[in-house]
Amino acid sequence: MLSLLRQLQGSKGPAKDNPSHPDTSETVHISALALLKMMRHGRAGVPMEVMGLMLGEFVDDYTINVVDVFAMPQSGTGVSKMLDILKSTSRTEMVVGWYHSHPGFGCWLSSVDVATQQSFEALSARAVAVVIDPIQSVKGKVVIDAFRSIPNPSTGQLAPTSEPRQTTSNLGHLVRPTLIAAIHGLGSRYYSLPISYRLGTKESKMLQCLNKKNWDVGLHPLAYKIHNKSNEELAEEMLKNTKLFSKDIIATTGLTKKEIALKKLGQLDPKRRLENISRAMLERNIHQTICGISNTQVFH
Repeated sequence: MLSLLRQLQGSKGPAKDNPSHPDTSETVHISALALLKMMRHGRAGVPMEVMGLMLGEFVDDYTINVVDVFAMPQSGTGVSKMLDILKSTSRTEMVVGWYHSHPGFGCWLSSVDVATQQSFEALSARAVAVVIDPIQSVKGKVVIDAFRSIPNPSTGQLAPTSEPRQTTSNLGHLVRPTLIAAIHGLGSRYYSLPISYRLGTKESKMLQCLNKKNWDVGLHPLAYKIHNKSNEELAEEMLKNTKLFSKDIIATTGLTKKEIALKKLGQLDPKRRLENISRAMLERNIHQTICGISNTQVFH
């Protein structure tokens, strides 16, 4: 990992700043392009985690700008190819950190993530780790957070008790920590940094459409063998729930509504299940029929 980072830094060198200041109130500013690319990359990798590099600059002691991101391959065989592609983009920005996704389980750093972050900090003490959750980020809401590891007192750096982020003036702008993040070392092994990003009207619409399906999905019929097998399975499920519903009717005959509700407490409702299956079966057959008719007329 360290050798890879040194190659990526190349002749750019380390950040030109002094990270030993007592309190910088740092804020990570992420551009709309970088945010959309991170979200798209994370969404494409579901249910697997994805990882990438963040390109930008350390503007001053208070600001870290992320202007673009670069996705890393999931296999180790593509590292050299990734370096060549990054050089061909002619980007002048340096690597200011890395990002990865936690699909569905929130923003925090595992022990492996902390070790990776420390590798980045070995080259630049102000490198940051950004975590995104593409599953929980829905309808324009972005679930994202930035972290940096807390220095070890044995190295001669600041002790965790005097870590600047614990007394920063930006404390009110931090993401409220979750119990899972606290269990995994938030506040003891790493701390959170405030993130700032601005989305225009077009970027907001793009983010809202990120999880939507393409317009042509409704024009693709299923293979008839698969469709027939699905109908058979749904019909068997309907028959099963019909029998259960009939038994429930017999078992609840003569009981009051309160007694019926108490008897069904904690049990599956075969009537509701039967309604959902029949509705799903009807929708699938209508969709399959319309697709078949449309394709017959267009490609006849």
